[in-house]
Amino acid sequence: MRPNATRLTLWLAICFGAHAAEPACPWLNAATAAGVLEGPVQTAVTKNGEDATCEFSRRDSGGKLRIEVVSIGASRDELAAYKAQCIAPVVPLKAIGNEALACSVDTRNGEAAEQVVGRVRKQAFLVRVSSSASGFPRQALREKAEKVAEQVAGNLF
Repeated sequence: MRPNATRLTLWLAICFGAHAAEPACPWLNAATAAGVLEGPVQTAVTKNGEDATCEFSRRDSGGKLRIEVVSIGASRDELAAYKAQCIAPVVPLKAIGNEALACSVDTRNGEAAEQVVGRVRKQAFLVRVSSSASGFPRQALREKAEKVAEQVAGNLF
């Protein structure tokens, strides 16, 4: 191989290897999350069978997007646990899975957070958008959470 071809091969191997090492969220990609959070994000994905949690954190601020999807049993305790995190006002949502609602949540670290919870078939989902920055008022956070929840619910169908 010529020296330039060797360098190109090495560069391609490094680039594709680094891309493959980044965890992939089953419901939303990092580019879409970056658009939601309005900046580059870091991704963390935790999987346990069909259940998974995806966390996208904006690299230069406190913006976060969390997506959880869990299998629900006959008792639907998982969905009830998500709904129990809500504080007033709770707003029922149509056309985003089943039993979907949007609400504000209290966070332990004082961030503003809005979430959407719902169900598609036998899976409960939570989408939470939070920010410690004043650039994201609660209404903007809620709109972002609803748009992401539409995508998540659509992927679960």
